[in-house]
Amino acid sequence: MGGCAWCGAPLERPRARYCTAAHRQAAYRARRHADAAVRARVALYQVSGELLARSYALRMALDQIIGQRDPAPGMHTHMAADVQHLARELVRVAAIADRQAGATWSQIGDALGITADAARARYGHIRLITERPADTDDPTPPSRPTI
Repeated sequence: MGGCAWCGAPLERPRARYCTAAHRQAAYRARRHADAAVRARVALYQVSGELLARSYALRMALDQIIGQRDPAPGMHTHMAADVQHLARELVRVAAIADRQAGATWSQIGDALGITADAARARYGHIRLITERPADTDDPTPPSRPTI
Protein backbone atom coordinates (compact mmCIF):
# COMPACT_ATOMS: atom_id res chain seq x y z
CA MET A 1 0.00 0.00 0.00
CA GLY A 2 1.05 3.56 -0.60
CA GLY A 3 0.89 6.67 1.47
CA CYS A 4 -1.60 9.50 1.74
CA ALA A 5 -1.18 11.91 -1.18
CA TRP A 6 -1.48 14.83 1.27
CA CYS A 7 0.57 13.82 4.32
CA GLY A 8 2.32 10.60 3.33
CA ALA A 9 0.83 8.54 6.19
CA PRO A 10 0.28 4.84 5.45
CA LEU A 11 -3.14 4.03 4.03
CA GLU A 12 -5.41 1.33 5.40
CA ARG A 13 -7.50 0.83 2.26
CA PRO A 14 -5.77 -0.38 -0.90
CA ARG A 15 -7.33 2.03 -3.41
CA ALA A 16 -7.54 5.10 -1.19
CA ARG A 17 -5.49 8.19 -2.02
CA TYR A 18 -5.97 10.06 1.25
CA CYS A 19 -5.97 8.92 4.86
CA THR A 20 -8.87 11.19 5.92
CA ALA A 21 -11.66 13.21 4.37
CA ALA A 22 -9.98 16.36 5.70
CA HIS A 23 -6.84 15.58 3.70
CA ARG A 24 -8.89 14.90 0.58
CA GLN A 25 -10.63 18.26 1.03
CA ALA A 26 -7.33 20.04 1.68
CA ALA A 27 -5.87 18.59 -1.52
CA TYR A 28 -8.96 19.69 -3.45
CA ARG A 29 -8.67 23.23 -2.07
CA ALA A 30 -4.97 23.31 -2.92
CA ARG A 31 -5.68 22.27 -6.52
CA ARG A 32 -8.37 24.94 -6.87
CA HIS A 33 -6.04 27.50 -5.33
CA ALA A 34 -3.27 26.59 -7.80
CA ASP A 35 -5.66 26.84 -10.77
CA ALA A 36 -6.83 30.28 -9.65
CA ALA A 37 -3.22 31.42 -9.26
CA VAL A 38 -2.44 30.38 -12.85
CA ARG A 39 -5.47 32.31 -14.16
CA ALA A 40 -4.38 35.38 -12.20
CA ARG A 41 -0.83 35.17 -13.60
CA VAL A 42 -2.21 34.88 -17.14
CA ALA A 43 -4.33 37.99 -16.56
CA LEU A 44 -1.29 39.80 -15.15
CA TYR A 45 0.73 38.83 -18.23
CA GLN A 46 -2.02 40.05 -20.57
CA VAL A 47 -2.47 43.39 -18.80
CA SER A 48 1.29 43.99 -18.69
CA GLY A 49 1.49 43.31 -22.43
CA GLU A 50 -1.34 45.76 -23.07
CA LEU A 51 0.38 48.36 -20.89
CA LEU A 52 3.62 47.88 -22.78
CA ALA A 53 1.83 48.25 -26.13
CA ARG A 54 0.04 51.43 -25.01
CA SER A 55 3.26 52.91 -23.62
CA TYR A 56 4.98 52.16 -26.90
CA ALA A 57 2.12 53.78 -28.84
CA LEU A 58 2.43 56.90 -26.67
CA ARG A 59 6.17 56.99 -27.33
CA MET A 60 5.65 56.60 -31.09
CA ALA A 61 3.02 59.36 -31.15
CA LEU A 62 5.35 61.67 -29.25
CA ASP A 63 8.17 60.85 -31.66
CA GLN A 64 5.94 61.85 -34.59
CA ILE A 65 4.71 65.14 -33.12
CA ILE A 66 7.81 66.25 -31.24
CA GLY A 67 8.57 69.00 -33.72
CA GLN A 68 5.00 70.14 -34.44
CA ARG A 69 3.88 73.50 -33.14
CA ASP A 70 0.19 72.61 -32.70
CA PRO A 71 -0.39 68.88 -32.14
CA ALA A 72 -3.91 67.54 -31.68
CA PRO A 73 -5.42 69.12 -28.55
CA GLY A 74 -5.94 66.66 -25.69
CA MET A 75 -3.99 63.87 -27.33
CA HIS A 76 -1.19 63.88 -24.75
CA THR A 77 -3.56 63.75 -21.80
CA HIS A 78 -5.75 61.10 -23.40
CA MET A 79 -2.85 58.78 -24.15
CA ALA A 80 -1.19 59.30 -20.76
CA ALA A 81 -4.50 58.71 -18.95
CA ASP A 82 -4.88 55.46 -20.88
CA VAL A 83 -1.45 54.33 -19.70
CA GLN A 84 -2.28 55.41 -16.14
CA HIS A 85 -5.53 53.41 -16.22
CA LEU A 86 -3.70 50.30 -17.41
CA ALA A 87 -1.04 50.75 -14.71
CA ARG A 88 -3.77 50.82 -12.03
CA GLU A 89 -5.32 47.70 -13.55
CA LEU A 90 -1.91 46.03 -13.56
CA VAL A 91 -1.53 46.69 -9.82
CA ARG A 92 -5.04 45.34 -9.12
CA VAL A 93 -4.38 42.16 -11.10
CA ALA A 94 -0.97 41.80 -9.41
CA ALA A 95 -2.66 42.00 -6.00
CA ILE A 96 -5.10 39.27 -7.09
CA ALA A 97 -2.23 37.13 -8.42
CA ASP A 98 -0.28 37.55 -5.18
CA ARG A 99 -3.27 36.59 -3.06
CA GLN A 100 -3.92 33.54 -5.23
CA ALA A 101 -0.24 32.61 -4.85
CA GLY A 102 -0.60 32.73 -1.06
CA ALA A 103 0.76 36.18 -0.21
CA THR A 104 -0.58 37.87 2.91
CA TRP A 105 -2.17 41.30 2.92
CA SER A 106 0.83 42.51 4.87
CA GLN A 107 3.20 41.41 2.09
CA ILE A 108 1.03 43.04 -0.57
CA GLY A 109 0.73 46.22 1.49
CA ASP A 110 4.50 46.37 2.01
CA ALA A 111 5.08 46.10 -1.74
CA LEU A 112 2.63 48.96 -2.37
CA GLY A 113 3.81 51.12 0.53
CA ILE A 114 0.50 50.87 2.41
CA THR A 115 -0.73 48.98 5.45
CA ALA A 116 -2.17 45.48 5.32
CA ASP A 117 -5.61 46.85 6.24
CA ALA A 118 -5.44 49.44 3.46
CA ALA A 119 -4.40 46.77 0.94
CA ARG A 120 -7.27 44.52 2.04
CA ALA A 121 -9.75 47.39 1.84
CA ARG A 122 -8.53 48.44 -1.60
CA TYR A 123 -8.07 45.04 -3.25
CA GLY A 124 -9.89 42.49 -1.07
CA HIS A 125 -13.20 42.70 -2.90
CA ILE A 126 -11.75 42.44 -6.42
CA ARG A 127 -12.11 39.16 -8.30
CA LEU A 128 -11.08 38.08 -11.76
CA ILE A 129 -13.91 37.40 -14.16
CA THR A 130 -12.55 34.77 -16.52
CA GLU A 131 -15.65 32.85 -17.49
CA ARG A 132 -18.21 33.75 -20.11
CA PRO A 133 -21.68 34.55 -18.78
CA ALA A 134 -24.06 31.61 -19.20
CA ASP A 135 -26.87 33.69 -20.76
CA THR A 136 -24.95 34.71 -23.91
CA ASP A 137 -25.02 32.83 -27.20
CA ASP A 138 -21.58 34.13 -28.23
CA PRO A 139 -19.16 31.15 -28.37
CA THR A 140 -16.03 33.34 -28.30
CA PRO A 141 -14.43 33.97 -24.90
CA PRO A 142 -13.57 37.51 -23.80
CA SER A 143 -10.28 38.83 -25.14
CA ARG A 144 -8.77 39.12 -21.66
CA PRO A 145 -9.95 38.57 -18.11
CA THR A 146 -11.46 41.65 -16.53
CA ILE A 147 -11.65 42.68 -12.95
